[in-house]
Amino acid sequence: MNRSFGVARVSLSHHIGRVNYHRSIGRQEDRSGEVAGGPALIAFCYGMAMNMFITGATGVLGRTVTRLFVESGHKVRALARNSENESRLRDSGAVPVRASLSDLPSLLSAVKDCDAILHLATRIPPSSKAGHRAAWRDNDHIRTVGTRNLVDAALEAGVPTLLYPGIVLIYPDGGDNWLDATTPPQPTSILQSSLDAEAEVQRFTKAGNRGIVLRMGSFYGPASSGTKQMLHIARYGIAMFFGQARAYQSLIWVDDAALAVVDGLAKAEAGIYDVVDDEPLQRRELAATLAQTVGRRLLLRPPVLLLRLLAGKDAMFLTRSQRVSNRKFQSATGWSPMVPSARLGFRLLSIPP
Repeated sequence: MNRSFGVARVSLSHHIGRVNYHRSIGRQEDRSGEVAGGPALIAFCYGMAMNMFITGATGVLGRTVTRLFVESGHKVRALARNSENESRLRDSGAVPVRASLSDLPSLLSAVKDCDAILHLATRIPPSSKAGHRAAWRDNDHIRTVGTRNLVDAALEAGVPTLLYPGIVLIYPDGGDNWLDATTPPQPTSILQSSLDAEAEVQRFTKAGNRGIVLRMGSFYGPASSGTKQMLHIARYGIAMFFGQARAYQSLIWVDDAALAVVDGLAKAEAGIYDVVDDEPLQRRELAATLAQTVGRRLLLRPPVLLLRLLAGKDAMFLTRSQRVSNRKFQSATGWSPMVPSARLGFRLLSIPP
């Protein structure tokens, strides 16, 4: 193993959160000497313990976010759907709260006296079922009804901040052009529920609060089930990147996404931001880099027709060229990804844990 990459992997796995999180909670001041972002951020910026409620705390993003906040002394309540969730949440240091995104009274109790809500819950169906529109019903419910109820609960309880991680997949095919939050979205039936959730966050903001949407690139990293599946298939000579060879695909390392949630909560004003790697790669570049990761000379990319057969016409957005820029978020918060592109990220994946 290359020693420098071994050190990098250890850093990412064990120290990335602590180092960058403490970087983010230093006092943030504007030119007038006031804490940037207003009174709602005072506790956070001065390192005081905050009370927060997190949905999706056991998911690929939520696990890391929860760990970062708990280890930094914040009080984390987390939505628990069952006893298994409760046990995992207690192990992470969070306080499990039995509630339902469909039940407003239970959410009102869960968010009482909270300083922030992080709505990280999703329920993406496995690839074997993704071609059936009905398989997305639970995920749509979480994003639509769940977000609406959380906003209603937050407004009634007086919670000042709500953060929701959206998806950059809602953007149109931009070819070689850079895309960002000023680009009009082009949703499909699968993607529409994320825009519905964003609309609820905007309703929260219009009521005088701080609603933050972080549109995320596609997650990848050693803890991601999608990444594990990608590597498994690649070892058989296939790179599951659909679309034109020169089309761009915007990704984000999971730990960097978690740090973006931390920095967004600490520093971002209300609005929509894009959280992606610095250098989105073309699909031919992703396939070549992945081939090196699994020790093959080259990988074949399947035809678009296969995607349509496996996932249906509603999933054809996965073939779009989406060269998304993170400049607005970097400028607003000072965040920058420690894994700036898949050139480094895929190489890190090749290192045994």
